[in-house]
Amino acid sequence: MEFEDLFRTHYTRLYFFALHLTSDEEVSKDIVSEAFSRLWNGWSDIDPSRAAGYLLTMVRNLCTDHLRHLSIERQYSEQYIAEASQYYLHYDDHERNEYLVALMLDRLPPTTRQVLEACYLRGKRYAEVAEELSISTHTVKKHISKSLKILKEAFADKNILNHLPDFILDSYLE
Repeated sequence: MEFEDLFRTHYTRLYFFALHLTSDEEVSKDIVSEAFSRLWNGWSDIDPSRAAGYLLTMVRNLCTDHLRHLSIERQYSEQYIAEASQYYLHYDDHERNEYLVALMLDRLPPTTRQVLEACYLRGKRYAEVAEELSISTHTVKKHISKSLKILKEAFADKNILNHLPDFILDSYLE
């Protein structure tokens, strides 16, 4: 079976399989495209009679990887929100909150901060951010992981109060 015939025959079925697993149209398209790309790159090493099964297995594995990543991202987000919530219980003034967020974001390297703000504050997908910054999605994931680690350390840093201006510190101590 020629690669083009394989693509025409199986793309739609694989797309709906991925959509069933991920519930995300764009992610499903990306996953199926990635599977066909990998198959194309290794086409000389693949037995064409087994290519359909290979594709199905690859799509399933890519969906599983995506879902695992979402689960980990959700855990980090929930942990970040929980820690941020505890940290901000002491602050009821919006201006103070904004200042503290800026203070913590300033601890991030410029690219890491840019990636975090794009993904979490502007709600962009990793692929969009990767394209905008001309980096891989894997690099975006590394920046997110790095930023969450740095922010977690910032929340744990009890000396952060030493960096606050007097007007915030005074209201904190009231």
